[in-house]
Amino acid sequence: MADRTPLPATTPETATFHSFDGGYSETAAFHRPDRYRAVEAAAREGRVIARGGGYSYAAASFGGGSVVVDMTRLDRVLRFEPAEGLIEVEAGMRLERLLELTAPRGLILPVQPGYPAITVGGCVAANVHGKNPHKEGAFRRSVVGVTLLHPRLGTLRCDSRNEPGLFELTCGGYGLTGVILTVTLRLEALSGWTAAVERLPIESLAEGLARVRERTDGAAFAYTWHQGTPVAGVFGRGLVYVGQLPQGPLPRESVVPRYLRLSAASRRRLVAPFWGPAANRLLGTAFRASEGLRPVKSEMPLFDAMFPFAKRGEYFLLYGRRGLAEYQAIVPHAAASEFLGALERAALGSRPPIVMASLKLFRGEPKLLRFEGDGVCVTLDLVRSAEGLRFLEVLDRLTLEHGALPHIVKDSRLPAAVVARSYPGYEEFRERRRALDPTAGFQSELSARLAL
Repeated sequence: MADRTPLPATTPETATFHSFDGGYSETAAFHRPDRYRAVEAAAREGRVIARGGGYSYAAASFGGGSVVVDMTRLDRVLRFEPAEGLIEVEAGMRLERLLELTAPRGLILPVQPGYPAITVGGCVAANVHGKNPHKEGAFRRSVVGVTLLHPRLGTLRCDSRNEPGLFELTCGGYGLTGVILTVTLRLEALSGWTAAVERLPIESLAEGLARVRERTDGAAFAYTWHQGTPVAGVFGRGLVYVGQLPQGPLPRESVVPRYLRLSAASRRRLVAPFWGPAANRLLGTAFRASEGLRPVKSEMPLFDAMFPFAKRGEYFLLYGRRGLAEYQAIVPHAAASEFLGALERAALGSRPPIVMASLKLFRGEPKLLRFEGDGVCVTLDLVRSAEGLRFLEVLDRLTLEHGALPHIVKDSRLPAAVVARSYPGYEEFRERRRALDPTAGFQSELSARLAL
């Protein structure tokens, strides 16, 4: 019989953790277990929170007086059934490694968030989305089941049949239901390793919305990029990107190219921000012009299309140590035109330090605290400054006025009052989470700030 004598917890280290947007930092103790029994030992010590790659813009994996349990050493493949399109991996598995394993076999995870070093456990906890949430939905649609560790309940297998309530709460539960140990994922067939991308110039937010609505159905992805600084009194000039995945050869070996891998700490490498009114205008105009010189239609490696910021990591560096302030919200279709008009007027009136904006369509059910719904996803990146933070308060008001849903993990200062009024399932999530964990053994700065 196997020896189940509990292991002592590993000796904790201490580090300063940062939200990826730079808005919150805290020094905390942390463990880096490489065995499940070491995770169990760490979880028994008191208040904890699991951490993956640390790419959440909000402090979802540290803070709140918790010891951090870094899961990145637990990244093995436990089961792979290519014929069934199923793979079970440990929570610390990064998307790039998963892609290396599945793509040469003609399989891919359909939902790919914006950075390849994000872990699978983090994707489940935040219920992330990819380039085409209108078609693919959110990450939970690819999750067949999870193995969850809870000190009071033990190790549980959760899926749609076994512990379905806990499974539902965990997908988009921000790590507050326990430590995710393993995840079973459903993969889809991969038609080829190139993306055919079409670039269309647009002159405003309204035109961008119209083009995205026209082109999303039938496309692998469709989204806009808008220059954040007004030019000649016009806000929102930019481009629409429409992608298709044609049939083609599959990669035979490595599919992940070399790229500048940033962390929440290394993103702070530059002290002062580069972005500013002059730089925003110059680089935004230059980027749009350079894209206009390229063929309207061209092909690129699928990796580059899925992770456009992987090879442009300097974009995040240029925000400097204080970081960026990102706003992301799903605006209902009926309110989208009015919302974008109000956004344009506010941007022209106060000239906030917006670097870029983007639009794409969403489809889903906004249950509990999941960032899902039918509407238009509006994203803005701003310089983290007094002016930028004031404009986020303007965006909070627009969110509430137009019935939009703000993205909890994209904004490290998002107020609890805005979340409570925006999410219909806010109170249900709090009640179910507290019934599961009445002593709040899993806590983060995010959960404390939002009174979860």
